[in-house]
Amino acid sequence: MHLKDKWITGLMNSFSLIDSTLIQQGFRRCGKEEQPTYQLTIQDSASYRSYSLKIPATVHLIQNVARLGKPNLSPIRHHASAEIPPSIRFAVESKLAEIADYLMSQR
Repeated sequence: MHLKDKWITGLMNSFSLIDSTLIQQGFRRCGKEEQPTYQLTIQDSASYRSYSLKIPATVHLIQNVARLGKPNLSPIRHHASAEIPPSIRFAVESKLAEIADYLMSQR
């Protein structure tokens, strides 16, 4: 499920700042060095269901900058057909806005 992503999609900043910010926010980096994906697992305490938030990035190693791609939120395997509750979407969109605000203020 794609999210309201006007804050974060296409955002560019130094790779080290993007990487450290997302790691500090609980994401883990997966994938290739030039095209990492940052992944965060979110647990819904009401239903005990888990969701995966993924943000792809493209890294330009020579310039040491990264551009964030379109975030994607999806249920984790055993709940693949479950609809994502509005409370989870709101929490994720708020987190994305917070991360984007921070990264934009560090330019």
